[in-house]
Amino acid sequence: MISEAIKKLYPNTPYVVKGDEWESLDGTVFDDIAIINEKAKMEYLFDLEKYKENRAREYPPYSDYLDGVVKGDQDQIDEYVAACQAVKEKYPKTEMDEVELTNRQQQALHDYQLTEYTKAQERLAQYQVASGREEETEEVVVGQEWNEETAGMVDVTETQITVSAIQPVPATVEQITYDEDGVSTTTEIENPVITKDNAERAAAQAIVDATPQSVIDQYNS
Repeated sequence: MISEAIKKLYPNTPYVVKGDEWESLDGTVFDDIAIINEKAKMEYLFDLEKYKENRAREYPPYSDYLDGVVKGDQDQIDEYVAACQAVKEKYPKTEMDEVELTNRQQQALHDYQLTEYTKAQERLAQYQVASGREEETEEVVVGQEWNEETAGMVDVTETQITVSAIQPVPATVEQITYDEDGVSTTTEIENPVITKDNAERAAAQAIVDATPQSVIDQYNS
């Protein structure tokens, strides 16, 4: 119901939803907490209406009532009414409870923050493109062989690469611009790949720094 929540809070704002992420298409800064709270409220209201579906599924056929009316069979009519009343009592009408709504919204926000914190930590764990990544290896047992000195079988190992090395990207790149006369100017700018990487890491770090301790504790548990 994320789309419905966004539409209600930002009816005139174009947006896109990709999985569990969303963003505006016109630069509007969304209040994510408000969206999460509205989504939780909509889901609660939807659940409150389920009694209607349950009743409709178990009500006796209306034709039983009509048949009783046509035949003038009061016992059949009373039986139909009693059956309907039993279904109503089984699935009573539910009203919104503010405490329950608050609990649902708090849980929804907690779950959202946990998801965002997890993604942020995963992003920060990635190597920095400006620094590259060193190769990592480990010794792996690939078999056994007879050892004359120990008069027994010993492990045969080999070094295997577990993480491949990645060279750092160039710190700068050349940018060519042209004036109105077509004269070109070449300047060096920070590599856009590094700029993007730094921005993403900064955004991830901001999420980590803003995450409540209770969420962090659950992440680490």
